[in-house]
Amino acid sequence: MKTSDKLKAPSIISTVGIMMAITLTGKVMGILRERMLVVNFGTYTAESIAFTQASLLPRVFLDIMFASVFSASFIPVFNRYLETKGKQAAFDLAARFIKLLLLITIALTALFIFFATPIYTFVWGGEALPLETRLLGISLLRIMFPIMVISSLAFSLTGILQSLGQFNIPAAMSVASNGIILLYYFFFIDYFGIYGLAAVFLLGWSAQVLIQIPFLVKHQFFKARPKQARDTEALREIGQLTLPVMVASWLGPVNFFINTRASVNLEHGIVAMNTAHTLFIVITGFFVLSLTNVLFPTLSKLAAHKDWKAYAAFLRSNLRGLMFLLLPMTFGLMAVAEPLIRLFFQGGLFQEVSVGITATALFYFSLGIVGFGMQNVLSRACFALQDGRGPLIIAVLAMTINFVLSFTLAPIMGIGGPALASAIAISIAGMGFFVRMWQKLPESLWTWAMTVDTAKMLILSVAMFLAVRYGLDLISGWFAANTLLSRVLMVGIPAGLGVVIYMIGAFILKVPEAKFMVKLILNKLDKIK
Repeated sequence: MKTSDKLKAPSIISTVGIMMAITLTGKVMGILRERMLVVNFGTYTAESIAFTQASLLPRVFLDIMFASVFSASFIPVFNRYLETKGKQAAFDLAARFIKLLLLITIALTALFIFFATPIYTFVWGGEALPLETRLLGISLLRIMFPIMVISSLAFSLTGILQSLGQFNIPAAMSVASNGIILLYYFFFIDYFGIYGLAAVFLLGWSAQVLIQIPFLVKHQFFKARPKQARDTEALREIGQLTLPVMVASWLGPVNFFINTRASVNLEHGIVAMNTAHTLFIVITGFFVLSLTNVLFPTLSKLAAHKDWKAYAAFLRSNLRGLMFLLLPMTFGLMAVAEPLIRLFFQGGLFQEVSVGITATALFYFSLGIVGFGMQNVLSRACFALQDGRGPLIIAVLAMTINFVLSFTLAPIMGIGGPALASAIAISIAGMGFFVRMWQKLPESLWTWAMTVDTAKMLILSVAMFLAVRYGLDLISGWFAANTLLSRVLMVGIPAGLGVVIYMIGAFILKVPEAKFMVKLILNKLDKIK
């Protein structure tokens, strides 16, 4: 039996469905975690700015230097070992890879902690920051830099589990880490403050490692015994793939860092940008990242077997599904940006000024949702083919565009400028990856029927946007008090109206995904009964 015969759609959809449920839980907890930060510390205090800056740097450095090693270099080679040499050989390779990665990250972390002052001062604008903010940020940065070591281990183990078909446990990692951080907010923030919060972030990341260990023990991973002679060639291959793909993987983290850096001199800018981006990633990632985490190992296995017909068919079906979900999400999120920010974050030190600024950033970020989805899916398709050159060129182009536009538009549009620059850059990147895959695959990646159906989805999405905006205007005077219930209804009623309009329109225009989704939901309900 071919590998492609084993990759049946229902099993993928079922796995993605479970992952979405777990991921949604973790993402909602992530939103609540972000809310607790801005409610307790606001968007323009030394604590909120310093913590946002200090927590961002280790994550960006990790993504810049090592994320590509996990996602694009290690996983394809590990999957090829699984398919051609067996589990034990793959585990031996993974054990050596993790040991090497830990040595590198520990050494770099020690170096970064020692040079925390010049790094923080250089990156965030030196004397432009108030002295109190700068000193606090440097102290917090020293506490949080070990996130790099913990994260590198967590992501390595995640790649192994996903390659073994274990997707739910990695998806639950954010539930564990966010749960620990939320407990701190609820019970200890008044006692240990912002320094305790930085330490608890390390504890939360450590939980992401610990939650995976029992399942790796079950797969007998820790019985692996690295063998120098057998794995040296594979490690060399991973190293050769790493550099070009590393730059290609910079797109997301570097673009967000550029957007944040362009907001430094804007009042409320850094924290508002981070809050809006977090909500953007949570909402978009609920669909996109759940899909791509399942998709990448599958594509790697199809590429290992050179089953290009199944490879292209698998990509086409996923691109159609993305368009069906992300086009209405783009217009829907733009329509409800302000009431959504008010619902999730308003309270404490986060009041109307913060709501308006953060909603503006979210509005413009939303324009990049389709590009974000295409970039995530198609970049992994390139990585599964072990293609580094194309993604490298695309990433450099998109980051350059984002840099120029962010610093050009920020003085003109305020916080909306860097967010719009991000949306433009990620959309260009998404199209670039599409063109690259069109060139690389011997099978067709797109059909005329997909073009027609995408046009229908776009028309319906615009109609939904107009309906949601009209619904918001209509009900804005219904609620006199700014209560939690009124905030929920201000989002829920227009959003529900938009979903109904989009789905009914999709049925009328005979968009295949609409009928498929309804059947899937009905089947799930029958199983529950």
